[in-house]
Amino acid sequence: MRVVQILPELDGGELARGTLDLVQELMRKGHECIVVSSGGELVPRLTMRGAQHHRFPLEQRSIWSLRRAGRLRRLLQGLEADVLHVSGAVPARLTWQAWRRMPVGKRPRLVTSAHNESESRGGFFNRALVYGERVTAISEKLARSLRKSFPKRLQRSPDVIWRGVNTREFDRSAAVSGQWQLRLLNEYPQLEGKYWLLIPAALAPVNGQRVFLQLLSALAREGADVFGLVVGDPPPGQEKFARNLEKLALDLGLEERVLFLGARRDMRELYASSRITYHLVEQPASHSARVSEALAMGCPVICYADDGAAETVKRCFPQGLVERGDLAGLVRTSLDILENPAVLDYAGLSVDETSTQLIQLYEDLCQTPAG
Repeated sequence: MRVVQILPELDGGELARGTLDLVQELMRKGHECIVVSSGGELVPRLTMRGAQHHRFPLEQRSIWSLRRAGRLRRLLQGLEADVLHVSGAVPARLTWQAWRRMPVGKRPRLVTSAHNESESRGGFFNRALVYGERVTAISEKLARSLRKSFPKRLQRSPDVIWRGVNTREFDRSAAVSGQWQLRLLNEYPQLEGKYWLLIPAALAPVNGQRVFLQLLSALAREGADVFGLVVGDPPPGQEKFARNLEKLALDLGLEERVLFLGARRDMRELYASSRITYHLVEQPASHSARVSEALAMGCPVICYADDGAAETVKRCFPQGLVERGDLAGLVRTSLDILENPAVLDYAGLSVDETSTQLIQLYEDLCQTPAG
């Protein structure tokens, strides 16, 4: 089967990284993959793995971008795909405009995917995300939002296919290198002998680092021998917030209990070595790659029960769910996990398993008559 994945860009974001892992898995299973995007830093990694990439401007949310639909149609006709799989509102609108003008009997089948809550809020471009012959969503929460926002346009309920984790990269069975541990402890000797608590997220007001610091302070008062690892850089414009976080840590007396590590490339090792990973975003999201990666590595996750990532946590580690705003609940749940180490069940959520679901969807669609 020849599958063309269409997305805004191949930057370092969750959608791009997830697409890269999915393409690799589809190719491993014998399918041919082509990616169309505006380009980005992951293009060399994609082509090194044997996939084709075609650069096409797909990121600009403007009515004028529709003038490119004819050029996109000619590109897609030349690729002779069996399935077009589109992610992102602008690519969905342009692709649909191009696809609908192809001869019905000769055009590829069309799958559209929604990946975040903002895509379910209506609007000219977002509506195209439910124009596919099959529509997928990466969480039940997002699927409900799509049904609520587009009840008349959806031909059938969205298929929920979670974004799987590349368990070849995040392999819990592979031991953490002793050299890695030695280097980290040489650099940060204060970590030795402590329970590491991890919050991986960009340093921004919406990502819960303030609550995490308050939690560390409360756990210290309870006598827990914990150490907080704050992983992530501030996005542009949030440098002042990052400085204020460091000041808050000092005000809470956490100078010997927290480290701001910046962005890291050793997340697999950090997940494997931490006792708990936290996901404390202020606004409920549809999905969190960090949550899935931590769970895949066997690290318990605590997150708010109303978040889209809670679906993954509920399936793998239900005791990690806490009501939003309940600091005392965060403290109790953290202490329970520290005192009673848990075994996680991550079955069904690897990219190997979720790609199998997606391939089945493609095959089912290709076997049904074109509308």
